[in-house]
Amino acid sequence: MSEYEDWKNDLTYSHQDAIEMYDLLTYQTEQSNIKLLLNEDATCDNILKATRELFTRTAPNDIVIFFFSGHGENGYFRAHDKKLTFKSLREIFKQTSAKRKIIFADACFSGTLRPTGEKAQDESSNNDIGPSVLLFLSSRSNQISNESLEMKSGAFTYYLVDGLCGGADTNKDRYITARELFDFVNPKVKEYTGGKQVPVMWGKFDDNMVIFNWNKK
Repeated sequence: MSEYEDWKNDLTYSHQDAIEMYDLLTYQTEQSNIKLLLNEDATCDNILKATRELFTRTAPNDIVIFFFSGHGENGYFRAHDKKLTFKSLREIFKQTSAKRKIIFADACFSGTLRPTGEKAQDESSNNDIGPSVLLFLSSRSNQISNESLEMKSGAFTYYLVDGLCGGADTNKDRYITARELFDFVNPKVKEYTGGKQVPVMWGKFDDNMVIFNWNKK
């Protein structure tokens, strides 16, 4: 999401982040199972409609992935036209029968989607996210997420894609697990940004949950 109705909010590379992820996912599934929404097409209603249509026609052994790159604020993402709340996405996630559910978010303050303190210890208030849901968020709740002129990408997305393409496959079995991905992306983003941006992973999932088969095709 690089272009917004309010031109003051425009970004540079967020739409390219989405294209990079789309191209990567075409190695995992048919194009009919992926929806790419860029800039003026990425309205809140369009995003929710596409997510609902794709996620509700899944089978238990499927994996569903929601990727967002753009502005983020406290508890929501900024679609082209208005707020896209985590609550609205959560309701769609609860309707899918897929056992593995993932949100990748390259957005400022995206860590606000992760409960902290006493609330984080209370499963009943854990945003009711449900089992086998993984949120990999580009920054802590008080941090911005950096775009890189050098990378022509968000720093988080750059290393996320690199990791999914095999960089995170530490045991060389061609499968990327949640733990492998975090251990690859987190330190690289932290180092690149001088500690100003630290990705976080949150949810109810197994560290060994397979996210990606990077050599599927």
